[in-house]
Amino acid sequence: MSQLLIHTHARLLTKLIKFEPKLLDWKEAAIADIRVGVENKIILHFKNVFWPNEDFLEVVAEISNGCSYFLNLHKAAGHSVLVYMPVGRQAKDIEKMSDEAAANFAFKQLKKILPDASSPVTIIVLNLFNSFFTMG
Repeated sequence: MSQLLIHTHARLLTKLIKFEPKLLDWKEAAIADIRVGVENKIILHFKNVFWPNEDFLEVVAEISNGCSYFLNLHKAAGHSVLVYMPVGRQAKDIEKMSDEAAANFAFKQLKKILPDASSPVTIIVLNLFNSFFTMG
């Protein structure tokens, strides 16, 4: 009987999934060599919308691993929400922060592009790398 298994690449890399029979060496090497994008999410909910009606608000940094963006959920769904999307090494570094520090970091990034930004009502830090269900 054939079986289909669907998991994220990150989950396969952790080797928490054991294959029986064991995967051939070349298949394990292929999984290890796959390079995919890494990102995380911090959700900022505001009382009112104060940002431009664009899909994305980009944060450009002085260093190559410091670029990120905000996804505008108001344009897509009508909610006064921005989702901060750090990518690459920055996404992994944010995982090491406390939720409070990560939330403050995200808001600081927003203030770089919108200096008059109002404080969020709620901030949710997802920690995708440490989540058993996503692992990145």
